[in-house]
Amino acid sequence: TRRRSAAMALALSSSLQRSVPVASYHVASAFFNHLSGRISVRHNHHRLKSSSRDDPSLTSEATCYNHLKQSRPIRIKAKALHPSEVAATKADLANDDKSTSTITKLVHFQRHGQGTHNQLYQQWTDRTGIPIDLSETNPELNPLLLPDIIDAPLTDKGRNQCKEQRIDKSKYFAGVELIVVSPLVRALETACITFEDHLPSASKRDDGEEEGVRWIAHEGIREELGLLLCNQRRPLKETLLEFPHVDFSLLAQHDERSDEDVYWKQHCERTSMNHADGTPQRESLEDMSHRAYDFLVEYLYHRPEKEIAVVGHSAWLLAMTNAVLEFDEGSEDVEEFGTMFGQAELRSATLTFTEIN
Repeated sequence: TRRRSAAMALALSSSLQRSVPVASYHVASAFFNHLSGRISVRHNHHRLKSSSRDDPSLTSEATCYNHLKQSRPIRIKAKALHPSEVAATKADLANDDKSTSTITKLVHFQRHGQGTHNQLYQQWTDRTGIPIDLSETNPELNPLLLPDIIDAPLTDKGRNQCKEQRIDKSKYFAGVELIVVSPLVRALETACITFEDHLPSASKRDDGEEEGVRWIAHEGIREELGLLLCNQRRPLKETLLEFPHVDFSLLAQHDERSDEDVYWKQHCERTSMNHADGTPQRESLEDMSHRAYDFLVEYLYHRPEKEIAVVGHSAWLLAMTNAVLEFDEGSEDVEEFGTMFGQAELRSATLTFTEIN
C-alpha cells in the first residue's frame, strides 16, 4: 500500500506541475514530497459527501434555517437577476424612493476560480476513488491539513475560468462602484482577473484621474475557519506587496510586519478549548451564516454604493444563500441561488434590507 501511495503521490505531483502556475507549483510540490511513502488509502471513517468530485467545500443537508432568519432584527430579501436584467435594475435603483425604510443594493457575488486545493482534492479522489474526509485530523489522510497548502492560490485553470467570466459578463457589471474581497489569495486573484477593467490602472478618466471604484478586503467573507489550512491566510506582508490597490485596513490585524493571521488564530483558540486533544474545530454553516449576516448588515448595508461586487468562497456563499437571504416562497430563486456556486461563478441579485420593529 505504501509503495502504491508513493507512486500515486509522484504521479499527482507530475500532473499538478503541468497545470499549476510556476509561482505556486512549489506549494503543491512540497505537499506531494511530504506525501510520498506516507499516504494510506485505507480509511474507514465516515466521509463528508461533496457536491462534486473537485470541491473540498461544505455541502448543504437541506436544513431549514428559517428560525435564524426570523430571529434577526434586519431581514434581507433577495431577488436573483439574469445578466440581461441588470441594466433595468440599475435604472430602478437610481430612482429608488429614499423616504422608505428599506434599502436596496445590486450585488454581484462571485466564488473564486479553481485553487490548488481544489485540484489536489480532485486528483486525490480520482486516483484513490475515496473522497477526502474534510473533518479528518490526521494529515496523512487529509492533505488539506499540511502547512504547504496554506492560502492556496489559483491554478492555470482557475485563472482561465476568471478570464472567461470577464469576457462573457464584464459589460453587465461595468457600473460596479465597490469591490469587496476575501483576503485569501485565490479570492484576490479572482477579483483582479474578473474585474480587471476596474483596477486603478484601467479605470482612469480622460483627464488622468482615477475612477472611484474602491477595493476593500474584509474578514467577514473569508472561507470556513478552523482545521483546513487552505483557508488560513499567508503572511500579510506578502499579500500587501502583490495587491497594493486593495485596502486591508479592516482586517483584524493589518500590521504588515506581522505574519500572524489573527482572525484564524482567534477561532482556533476558541474552538480548540472544547476538545481534549486541542484540535480546532471547523466552522459550522450556522456560524458562517452569522458572519455573513454581520457582513451584510454591519458593513454592506451602510455603504453608500448601490452596485457592489463581493468575491469570496463556496462554503461562505452557501451559508449566506441558505441561512441569511430570504427569497419569495415557491420562486425558482430558492433552488437556483441556494445551490453551491461553481468555480469562478458569478450570480447577481438585489438585496433589500428591512428593519423589523
